Amino acid sequence: MISVWLVLSLVHLFGLAFGVGAATVKITLLLKSNSNPEFVPTYLQVMRPITRIIILGLALLTLSGIGWILLGTSFTPLFIVKIILVFAVWVLGPIIDNVMEPAFKKLAPQPGTAPTPDFLRAQKRLLVFEILATLLFYIIIVMGVLL
Repeated sequence: MISVWLVLSLVHLFGLAFGVGAATVKITLLLKSNSNPEFVPTYLQVMRPITRIIILGLALLTLSGIGWILLGTSFTPLFIVKIILVFAVWVLGPIIDNVMEPAFKKLAPQPGTAPTPDFLRAQKRLLVFEILATLLFYIIIVMGVLL
């Protein structure tokens, strides 16, 4: 018989694979576009589909986490910090998707033209926020292993 804990664990693993995997891919592609401006149009084409995978992963992680809470997981200090960091990722995500990325896209140079200083600033801000969000994902993983 399959237990609820097993199902929640599998959902959590899928969430990790989707969320952290896609976040890692996205940051890697953003770093590539940072070092090679000709790659920016490619990044612009794939950022939305990758973001959807990140959201799916984060939703699966959150839902399975809520399931564990409902089944009686103890609220240790480490678990509370983990919940706060998950909340921070949920806050950073819409900022990245609805503020940073549209500015990045709007200011992106046309192929063959030099990036403007405004674009370079938008690119650096996006990079900082993406690194922070991805780093939070990895910290949450380590905390989950420690729990």
